Parts: sequence; C-alpha cells; structure tokens
Amino acid sequence: MDDRNAWERELGDALALLLGRPLAEYPVTSEYAFYAWNDEISVLALEDHLSADVDLEAIARGDSIDGDSIDGDGDPVGDNHFSWDVWPVDHARSVWLIDQSTVSDDGPLGGDLGAALAAASTRHDSEYAVSGADLARVLLAHQEQADEVDSDELIGSVQWLARIRTDGTLLGAMRAATWTFGGRDELVPFTRSAKVEPKWDEVLRQVPDARLRDHLRMLCLTAHWARSDGAYYLGPGDCPFDLRWVSEQPGYDAVAGWEFGEGQASSAVFAIK
Repeated sequence: MDDRNAWERELGDALALLLGRPLAEYPVTSEYAFYAWNDEISVLALEDHLSADVDLEAIARGDSIDGDSIDGDGDPVGDNHFSWDVWPVDHARSVWLIDQSTVSDDGPLGGDLGAALAAASTRHDSEYAVSGADLARVLLAHQEQADEVDSDELIGSVQWLARIRTDGTLLGAMRAATWTFGGRDELVPFTRSAKVEPKWDEVLRQVPDARLRDHLRMLCLTAHWARSDGAYYLGPGDCPFDLRWVSEQPGYDAVAGWEFGEGQASSAVFAIK
C-alpha cells in the first residue's frame, strides 16, 4: 500500500506540472470528467448501436456493458501503446451529435426514427445532441428501421463524444487522459526520433522518474510528430475544437486537452461544477 501511495503522490506531482498548479488547488466539490472523440470510431460505434451489437437495454438503464471499451473489446491493438481500446466508456452519459439534415424526412435517419431522435435531443447550431441513454431508448423503440440504415451515409454527419468511466476525481480523470492508470511497468518509453514541444520538454524535466517523464513527454509532442505517435498537448484550460459542445455546457470548464493524428481525434478533462 505504501508503494502505491508513493506512486500516486509522484504521479500527482507530475500531472500538476502539466496543469500549472497542484491538483489540490482545484475545487474538490467539482466532478471531473474525461471525454474523447475520434472521427472514425464515431461511425463504427453508431453502426454497433444501429445493429444492436451493443446492449441497448443496459445503456438505456445507465449500466456498464460487457466489452465497454471505446472500440468494444478492451484489448490494445498492435503496437499502439497509447491505445484508446483500454478506456471504459460510460455509454449512457456519452453524447451523440447528429447533423440536422441526417434526421430530416429524407435523411438516412429520417422518418419515425428521425422524429423520435429529434424529440429526445437538444439543438446545438445545426446539430442535434442526444445522450447515449436517450439514443439507446430511441433505437430500442425503432429497431426495425435502425437495422436498415446504411452507415456509409452517416460518415461525417455523426460525432460521438465518448465519456470515459473514471472515479470523478481530477486525479482519476488525468490518469485516464494520460494512460497512467497502471503502474510504472505500464509506462510507454520515449520514441527516440520524436520531438517534444520545447515548453513542455522543459517543464517535464522536473519529473524525477525518467520512465514517467518520458511517458508524459510522448503526450506533449510537437503537432508534426503527434500526427503519427503520442499526442499534442494543448495545455491547461484549453479544449479541442471537436469537444467544444462539452465545454459550452453550463458548469463545464475545460481543465486540459489533447489532439491526435491530423485532427482525427482529441480528448479533454472537464471540471463540472
């Protein structure tokens, strides 16, 4: 237990460097949530919902489901050390953004299904926003029509803002965001040829443990290097563009954000007052 406490203290100190202040200075009365968005995974996840390959009844109840990682199996893929597949998704509290034209009468999610989705949603500019729980309820009531939807027609018009299950603390959300929910043996080594943003490279020099330092450096690469590995750290208080819906909700403040690839994915931690 002592070793675990020591590791959590060391980890908390390292994460505080990324946030610019100690974790203890953040309000303990707030709930902290971690969201992730991935363009390709959004469509794949909706396919699973439309075909009822996920347990819609459990999602509608707010229960966790078997294989509830972001891609449904929970296993790392290939050599991707920073695999999204290890993140357990809170499907019920995740949010779906659906283009208004998609649920119109002649849209791919139109007809009775579209009308039900619109009724269960809130408007956000030209999009409808619906919780995972409400989406599941609508699909359960319109399964026959949902099963006939051509998912190819949904590419680019549906975005899944996946809320990752954490314990509600800032440390828990930051550990999920930085893939540090395991121990020292699960830290990712630094890719020799990669380049770190100079500002964060300097800041992270203060991390005593070289393994933890290199792991966090991989999540603070330059925008160019983050196109193929690790992540680009936006900084404390910054929200990625594709998660702006979350940041615009009453009581939600961005704590830290990251971008991946060439703009195909992003993640962020939020404080909920």
